[in-house]
Amino acid sequence: MTKGNLEGIFDWDSVQRREPYQDLIGELGVPYPIFPCGVNKQPLTRHGFKDASADPEQVATMFKPFPGARIGMPTGKASGIFVVDIDTKNGPEAVEWMMANDLQNQTKCVRTQSGGYHLWYHMPSIELRNTASRLVRGVDTRGEGGYVLIPPSDGYYEFNDDPVSALPEWLLEELQRKPEPVSAPAVSAPSMRHDEGGTAYGLEALARECDAIRFAGDGSKHATLNKAAYSIGGLVASGELEQSLALADLRSALNDIRSACRDFRAAERTLDRSFREGLGRPREVEHIEVHEEAGDEWAPMLQDIGRKNLPERNVSALVPKNLQGVDGFLEEFVAYTTRTARRPQPFAAMAAGISLVSALAGRKYRTKTDLWTNLYAVSIIDSAGGKDHARRVIKRILTQAGLMDYLGGEDIASGTALHTALKIHPSKVFMIDECGDFLRGVLGTKASAHKQQIAQKLKSLYTSSADVMLGTEYADQSEKTGRKREDIHNPIATIYGTSTPAQFWSAVAGASLADGLLGRFLVFIPEENYPDLQDTEVEDIPQSLIEKAQQIAHGCRKHDPGNIESMMLADTPANPYTVPYTIEAVRVLKQAEIRQEVLLKQNEGTYVTSLAGRIVENACKLALIRSVSRTPHDPQISEPDMKWGMDLSLHCFDAMRTGAERYVAENETQAKMKKVLEAIRQISGDVTKNALCRSLRGVLTAKERDDALNELVTGGWIVVVTKRPDGPGRPCQIFRLKS
Repeated sequence: MTKGNLEGIFDWDSVQRREPYQDLIGELGVPYPIFPCGVNKQPLTRHGFKDASADPEQVATMFKPFPGARIGMPTGKASGIFVVDIDTKNGPEAVEWMMANDLQNQTKCVRTQSGGYHLWYHMPSIELRNTASRLVRGVDTRGEGGYVLIPPSDGYYEFNDDPVSALPEWLLEELQRKPEPVSAPAVSAPSMRHDEGGTAYGLEALARECDAIRFAGDGSKHATLNKAAYSIGGLVASGELEQSLALADLRSALNDIRSACRDFRAAERTLDRSFREGLGRPREVEHIEVHEEAGDEWAPMLQDIGRKNLPERNVSALVPKNLQGVDGFLEEFVAYTTRTARRPQPFAAMAAGISLVSALAGRKYRTKTDLWTNLYAVSIIDSAGGKDHARRVIKRILTQAGLMDYLGGEDIASGTALHTALKIHPSKVFMIDECGDFLRGVLGTKASAHKQQIAQKLKSLYTSSADVMLGTEYADQSEKTGRKREDIHNPIATIYGTSTPAQFWSAVAGASLADGLLGRFLVFIPEENYPDLQDTEVEDIPQSLIEKAQQIAHGCRKHDPGNIESMMLADTPANPYTVPYTIEAVRVLKQAEIRQEVLLKQNEGTYVTSLAGRIVENACKLALIRSVSRTPHDPQISEPDMKWGMDLSLHCFDAMRTGAERYVAENETQAKMKKVLEAIRQISGDVTKNALCRSLRGVLTAKERDDALNELVTGGWIVVVTKRPDGPGRPCQIFRLKS
């Protein structure tokens, strides 16, 4: 949205000055003590989370030097909040544990930038400190002495609207249970350097953890020390390091920062306690091939590559409950589509319903900021996962409602063909199966001129709904022999695509996100590719659903544009009803604009801006569609409409950004490395060289694969584990993502 689009809605200058932390300040001040953090999550104040304050004046003073800073909140007694951190970088185990216990629906839950979740609980009366993977691998906790980033920091969103609850008794008991003291076992490791006190991997890990302690930022020293001591204790327990050497080096590193410790004795106690706990959790012996260190030129790429090891197949795990909260036509459409599907996919049904309303409401409604209902959406579901059913429901509704003019073809041959279809009827939904292949065909480097024309036309159509889209100029435009330019007033082209994950992310990986077309797509990813099959019977489309579709297509009853029929003539400008915002909705819109501004500034110069630049625009279109779905005869964009639109727009943006970070490469070398990483993620069980060969056959040559593996090991993104058989036989190498 532009400054002009917002004039008359609220004061733009106040938006420019507003910072994310200001959204937390209410009539009672700041709900929790907060402090500024950088993009690397590190505190920006001298004493880190110890500087946190809930006083609005002190908060403003702290944040003033750091425009757009992320917001940190200390956990423990300072805020009264205890956080269970569900991390995804080590695979789906942590998320599966959370879902098995339904924790995401029992207390406040925040979605993190890395694709994980923060579960908020009231801090118990007993002291609970930070832990790392004590409960389950990838499940950490933040209590006394810790901190977390909170919304509306970039990348952190409210997953639900639930209040903060008490820590479940069973979870509290598990956290209080102390591991039994275990002395380091005698492990015979062929690669142990007895003269140096450890294996090559153990010694390298010890050096890195000691450096982490020495260079930890203010406010993160305690957490770094706790993690390092626990990690090294685990390596001692598995025979990778001699205990005396490990403790001596850790204590030496701690002593180097003695002057920066407020309570050095407390730090020593932390080191000893965490080290003992690590001894109780031996880490699997990992023998790493020796490689030269990666050069500095790889640093920017290695910050992105492999950052997110998300659940297999798709790049998003859970759909917040509040996103399913719709009514009117959308509610009935989703219910019917889900009820009659062999594999129910309610989130995909939501995407299809939104797309249908988008076309039916086209040229009939707009917002005060002159946004119309056109949008592009894609549901990403694996083969045989139920992605086709919603398209069939749309066809049946339009057929029985006598509205087939609103349905475009399932394939688009060229940009000219697309223009011609909208010239005949200027509001259509184009349902494209195998949308990933379609996008790769129009955006790929080998796309033909006709296919490239489709991409250009779609980008133009997206921004032309409020204006006139000019046709092609021909050399001969005489009345008898020539062909005149065919302009289209207020075209509404809606895309509803379906695709498998492999197809879609392959298209994303092969396209330029800075191009802009992909950034216009709302990405809908369900929680499961294969929900349980359900028994269904043939059920006619409910008459109420047909009538509601007809009402939306008719437009607002109290708005008389003159000749209703002229609204669907491409050579005649439309005269839509301007749907008003409530005052409360305007406040939400203002907050949305602020959040988008922060995202743009924090990601300046990257492809993320091409994705983030459409968040508010899509949010407003979604809010408009929701309001029309509810009351097509007299719609009004309410606070729940605007909040739902913003939450859904952010959710779809996050899904696209997560997938882009996982698959998009900036050069050929990086692309090959990401292909190897993805193969390792997708292979179930031990990832051997033979398994990688089979997975990457026809994708990479043997040399390309081995070069990529070498770079990944060098950069520390994967490790090579020597697995020895229980009986006779040769050891083999296993490739794993670095923990």
